[in-house]
Amino acid sequence: MDEPENSLSPEKQLELCQFLEESARFFRCQLIIATHSPFLLAMRGAKIYDFDQDPVDVKPWTELANVRMYFDFFQKHAGEFD
Repeated sequence: MDEPENSLSPEKQLELCQFLEESARFFRCQLIIATHSPFLLAMRGAKIYDFDQDPVDVKPWTELANVRMYFDFFQKHAGEFD
């Protein structure tokens, strides 16, 4: 799948993530997904290949540069949330 999160709200991305996790667990589906979504990258049991590295490397989702950008953004604006 190529960026299945495209045009999905965060809520729907989480629903998609749950569906994909259940498909892998209960129906033994194997999935290859190209994504930038931290919601999908955090999928349980995912093996994530970081193609931004040369050579390509396997990393936990929390170490990916694009996920770190989300984290830093929300950390910077944490005081603006109620």
